Amino acid sequence: MELEPGIHQLAHGRKPFGIPAPNVYLIQGTDASMFIDSGWDNEDDHAARMAYLKEVGGPSLTGLLITHRHADHGGGALHIHQDTGVPISAHRLDQAAIEAERFGGAATLNSVLDGGESYDLGGLTLQVVHAPGHTAGSLAVVIPERNVMLSADTVLGVTTTVVRPSEGDLGKYVESLRMLRDLKPRLIYPGHGEPLTDPDDRIRQLIEHRMHREEQIVAELKTAPKTIDQLFDTIYPNLPEERQRIGKEQVESNLIKLTNEGRVAIDGEVYTLT
Repeated sequence: MELEPGIHQLAHGRKPFGIPAPNVYLIQGTDASMFIDSGWDNEDDHAARMAYLKEVGGPSLTGLLITHRHADHGGGALHIHQDTGVPISAHRLDQAAIEAERFGGAATLNSVLDGGESYDLGGLTLQVVHAPGHTAGSLAVVIPERNVMLSADTVLGVTTTVVRPSEGDLGKYVESLRMLRDLKPRLIYPGHGEPLTDPDDRIRQLIEHRMHREEQIVAELKTAPKTIDQLFDTIYPNLPEERQRIGKEQVESNLIKLTNEGRVAIDGEVYTLT
């Protein structure tokens, strides 16, 4: 559906962890169009995206930008590229994972980004912002003419963002939240769910949530050194079994942040305050 002139939202396919299906955005200026993300690699989802593109018409599709490495955001990119010939771009820090995991080694990115790039679509400009944390190469896109931001999974309204130690960095994630908040967008179009009409307040909530979790961990370590499992049992006592692995990863991400800041030390599997 068209959210505002030239900005279309398409949401298809599976709902990861029970949250809404991933959003694919079609941005259309007067001269060119671009996809931001591609959704899952699924024949039905792909057919729906191509049907929508044909239905709305407008200027030619000239590119596809993948905001980060995950399958619900870049999985369908190669299929779109094969059908339309448009180039695919993503951040260099997620390049290897995208080419291996999303493309299966069958293709490479046409354009590797660092953040700071812009695309002039005619009346609408896409400004690429590197916002690491959720993954090392996570990107956001700002459309200055509308003062709106496409935040991908860095800012979500329906849930908090997973930061896995193997893919991201919680310290950088919090820095990215503060950086995006400083940009003061009028609206945020997130990677899942509906538009966020009060971006400043939502980002504030997300920062405060991370600081609260950090304070919980520090408070527990003040009582005695603990392992990840011991901290998890206290901080996430009622988490459903299917989400427990993610919960432990969030505890570990917090501990890595605190260790990098010199506030926590690790001995084997046991963490202690310094």
